Amino acid sequence: MIGRRYATAAVLAALVPMGSRAQAAWPNKPIRLIVPYGPGGSADQVARLYGERLSAALGQQVIVEDKPGASGGVGAAMVANGAPDGYTFLLAPTAILAITPGVRQVPYNPDDLVAVCRLSTALLPITITNALGAKSWREFVALAKQNPGKYWFGSSGLGTITHLTGEVLTRTAGIKMQHAPYKTIVDATGDIFDGRIQMVFDPSFVPYAKAGKVRTVLVDAKVRLADLPDVPTAQEVGLDLKGFANRAWFGLFAPKGLPSAIAERISSEVARIAATPDMQEKLLLVAQYAHHQSPADFTRQVADDKAYFTALIKELDIKLE
Repeated sequence: MIGRRYATAAVLAALVPMGSRAQAAWPNKPIRLIVPYGPGGSADQVARLYGERLSAALGQQVIVEDKPGASGGVGAAMVANGAPDGYTFLLAPTAILAITPGVRQVPYNPDDLVAVCRLSTALLPITITNALGAKSWREFVALAKQNPGKYWFGSSGLGTITHLTGEVLTRTAGIKMQHAPYKTIVDATGDIFDGRIQMVFDPSFVPYAKAGKVRTVLVDAKVRLADLPDVPTAQEVGLDLKGFANRAWFGLFAPKGLPSAIAERISSEVARIAATPDMQEKLLLVAQYAHHQSPADFTRQVADDKAYFTALIKELDIKLE
């Protein structure tokens, strides 16, 4: 009788496809989450918030690794060239998949990356240096118009969402500013503190605004910042930045060939995490709001954003080196 039970178990095991057994075992070791920028920025903050909660959900540690360089290209190439085994993912902003590859050479093939899910949408705070003495967006615009071409805005690199935000913002406001690209937006911190540049657009500067080291004068979003409720939205001051609030996202990507079962598992866990009040509150504190999209929906979003930004760059005549 015992022998018959063993024989039956062996037959049933043989009937289970090897691929199904392999996927059922996933994950059985730590997962790398590559952030293609330096520590401390918005991408790093979002990665660590989701990484901590995905670690608990998946039963394996999600290790966040910051790999800056080439405006995000170094980290993106690491993942694009990696194995599609579910143990290496990329946390990427809009630019890496929907902007930069269409306008300049990059060290990765975007077709080698597949969309797993959307994580969040950025609230884009417009922050100025205290050195000017301006207390509001209107005061800053007045000063900029008196000093055409003398003020600088900082970004996280050519062709990034912060670069394009600056270009659209200055043209819409009727002011002329110069662009200062940095390797990471964190590198701009000292310069805006000291007044060497006058404006930045990254959510990572909100804590400095709360501390009084800089001044956030505007936010491009449908809602005001939770941490700075007195700061008006762009719409409230009559400024139309052409839908940037909905197109500035962070999402998860993986090497082409990732099993769909793994993508769906990650996406479902992210959807559950994003729906929790705790996660929503934590994201708002870093000027993001939880915004999940499934693999199929996010794939369509990336394609739509690519078409949008390609047309915008042509319209603005932005030349990327």
